[in-house]
Amino acid sequence: MLKTIIKSAMFSAITLGLMLVANQVAFAAAKCTVNGREVDCAELGNKVKGFLGWGIGSFFVIFALGIWAIVFWIMMIVHAAQHDVENKAMWIILMVFTGVIGALIYYFVVKRKFGKRFSPSTPMR
Repeated sequence: MLKTIIKSAMFSAITLGLMLVANQVAFAAAKCTVNGREVDCAELGNKVKGFLGWGIGSFFVIFALGIWAIVFWIMMIVHAAQHDVENKAMWIILMVFTGVIGALIYYFVVKRKFGKRFSPSTPMR
């Protein structure tokens, strides 16, 4: 069993190495054209590098905002399910079907007022 795993890992490493070499050979032999003119591919890569960085950075920002939105959405659904909220079923259904927009509406209409009503500064009766 161990020999099979080792052989498989070695085969994968050799295959990956050959793919990388083939990729470099193909890149060296490639002819890049911009607006019908042939340009050096390395020069083109250097010029595109800044735009690539902005693209990758934008992707990570949008990805982080998406994760935040999903977490916020789940938190609002859990809050509505656990607390004594008027029209609980309606709010949960609204948030499930409208996603983050429904969660934002719930936050501003219900949750903010809910938090103020039970804040530690006001004595509970």
